[in-house]
Amino acid sequence: MSVVHPVKLLRLKSGEDIIGAVELTDPDKAVIHNPAMLMPMNHSPGRQDQIQMGFGPWVPFADEKEFEIPRDWIVFISKPAKDLLNNYNAMFGSGIVVPDMQVDTKKILTE
Repeated sequence: MSVVHPVKLLRLKSGEDIIGAVELTDPDKAVIHNPAMLMPMNHSPGRQDQIQMGFGPWVPFADEKEFEIPRDWIVFISKPAKDLLNNYNAMFGSGIVVPDMQVDTKKILTE
């Protein structure tokens, strides 16, 4: 039986920002499934106010898809922004993308 772990954004002591499915079952270590590293990209022409981010495999030459890291190497864990999560899922994760729309559930239930 496969267990689904929530995708989180992590900042490590090394300064790296990584995104992946996080499993926190041990007080001393975390397991990161399908981790990707966030990398700042060049600004788009005329869009100097927006930072573009790209993804790369966190450990590009490893044959593994999950990694144990010491918990004391994690500075913080956060829920990723929806755009970041969607891009990660499309490239490295489940492929599930949350649409960017508001649904009025009250209206649907009364129709």
